[in-house]
Amino acid sequence: MIKKELSIIIPAYQKEGWIVNTIERLIANFPEGEIIVINDASKDNTKEIKEIFNGRIVYLENEKNEGKGYSLKRGFALAGGDFLIFTDADLPFGIEGIKLILEKLKSGSAVVIGKRRSFYNDKGFKALFRPWLYVFLKFFFGLNYKDTQCGLKGFAKVEGKKLFSLAKTKGFAIDIELLYLAKKLNYGVNEVLVEQKKESYSPSTFNFRRILEMFFDLIKLKFYSYEKT
Repeated sequence: MIKKELSIIIPAYQKEGWIVNTIERLIANFPEGEIIVINDASKDNTKEIKEIFNGRIVYLENEKNEGKGYSLKRGFALAGGDFLIFTDADLPFGIEGIKLILEKLKSGSAVVIGKRRSFYNDKGFKALFRPWLYVFLKFFFGLNYKDTQCGLKGFAKVEGKKLFSLAKTKGFAIDIELLYLAKKLNYGVNEVLVEQKKESYSPSTFNFRRILEMFFDLIKLKFYSYEKT
């Protein structure tokens, strides 16, 4: 097996209008990279990428809709690159965002997370929810980040594999659990500013119901016992 420098892991749900373009761009810019797509039981035609990119991507499909965390755990368990980066299926931070994360990882960082310069598509409950979330995270988890939910994060192989092997969250709280675990394991976390690409925007599946689910997952997270940490 040819050793890969980079693995890009993409959880996908209902992204048939964006995922083909995303994969084409990733193949063009990272021709030696490993691209892993986890289709989280989409009801649209996302699964067609298996035939379109046969042999050029690793395709996984969940039997039922399990969530972002579950999908990422499957992808990271399989990933073989020295550097492991996950991004949203609509590639909201472009190729540039991935390159910024990769550059920081190559400089020796264990964990690198994107931090959005602006939130152009945040309206209503999301704009109200965000500041309260970060007060909550600082108070209960000791996490002092302003953008835990940015869908672009990278890991050195050893640290990334360790974090995902310990993670328990199936849903959107996975981003926070990874940072919480990194803190417990004393992994350094670096932030890089990234720009959202308006032309890549697709409707978010992070709705009010998902926020409630995330809140209850965070409550459970506080009481998890991580025996191997």
